[in-house]
Amino acid sequence: MIMKRTVASGLKLSVFNLVIVAFLGLLMRYKIAFSFPIADQKFMLESHFHFAFYGWITSCIYMFILKYLQEKKPDLKKTGLYRNLITINFVAAYGMLVSFFAAGYSWVSVSFILLGLLVSLVFSFTFFTGLKSVSGKSKMWFQTGLIFAVLSSVGAFSLSYMLMTKSVTADGYLASHYFFLHFQYNGFFLFSCIGLIIYSLSKRNIQISKQQNRIIFWLMFVGCLFGYGLSVLWMNLPLWIYIPVVIAAIMQTVGSVKIFLWIKGLWTKIKEIQSPIERALLTYAGAAFAIKIVLQLGSTIPSISHFAFGFRNIVIAYLHLILLMCISSFLLSRIIDSDYFKITKPFKIGIVLFMIGVFLNELMLGIVGMFSFTYTFIPYTHEILLAITVLIFISTLMIFLNLKKVKT
Repeated sequence: MIMKRTVASGLKLSVFNLVIVAFLGLLMRYKIAFSFPIADQKFMLESHFHFAFYGWITSCIYMFILKYLQEKKPDLKKTGLYRNLITINFVAAYGMLVSFFAAGYSWVSVSFILLGLLVSLVFSFTFFTGLKSVSGKSKMWFQTGLIFAVLSSVGAFSLSYMLMTKSVTADGYLASHYFFLHFQYNGFFLFSCIGLIIYSLSKRNIQISKQQNRIIFWLMFVGCLFGYGLSVLWMNLPLWIYIPVVIAAIMQTVGSVKIFLWIKGLWTKIKEIQSPIERALLTYAGAAFAIKIVLQLGSTIPSISHFAFGFRNIVIAYLHLILLMCISSFLLSRIIDSDYFKITKPFKIGIVLFMIGVFLNELMLGIVGMFSFTYTFIPYTHEILLAITVLIFISTLMIFLNLKKVKT
């Protein structure tokens, strides 16, 4: 019971952090459209980026993993350690939020990054040791997701070192930055989300076969491991490296198609156990993931990759496609699925507005990006994006304010 309250409270705090992420996005858009002299745009971007990762997504995934552990092992030991680790992760996230906003990269902000990475190391080790006697098809997904989270820290360490020692090079900065992003997005986040959907459905007697699970896992694992090369195609990789990268992208595409076919085959059963708003979020996140996979496969063509990476709005649209439309929407669907909260009408309205706002954001960034190819200026772009960001902020605030715990 205590653990259930801990997870429910942690999930609600994570959603509050999503509100802060949206507010920071609003401030950045306002500064671009008008003026906000008291804040540095680059500092706000770093604050927004790191808090989204650690304050919202990572903390949310930790909560779901803890819920998984508690349900698999009702007599779970070291519950106090898990609670402390999650608390420290929140402290690290808020430390990054404030320190980056105030001064960008500094010894203070880097210290909080290192604290967050230390939490991931200890959390992963504790999780592995706690699951020795536990079986299940989602177990390997959670374990590998945490391994990728630890692996991504190499990029964070490298980036922090270069910035603190003022030894930054253009290629080194981008390579380190994309290393962290890749193994967070395609590793930790993606594998954790697949584990969550497999576990969620298995609790309702909707199973994936052991063989199918393993095939999909290895396709996605190899695809992620070598897929980092897709993020650095601008480095003109030699052919002997480029070919395995393309093969990895194809493998991840095949694995993703298999996931879609598995869920499609079960959709009739899924409709019986999920509410319309939960299915809407799952469909929405699935569509975003499908677009992401198609774009990722297209990026194996060097000319397209070079072209896309050259336009800021295209990069921002792609990152938001994964972070907001795919991962965030999926996590919101899991919060509904947790049965820890009442699903009220205002909450549903907030969810719908969130999906509309994120879609409009992607649409506008995509249009601006496409017109950038011909260097065509679209009037009132900044104002329109600001209005959309206001909608996203209002929707996240509505979701949080109407996230009421079920009394137990």
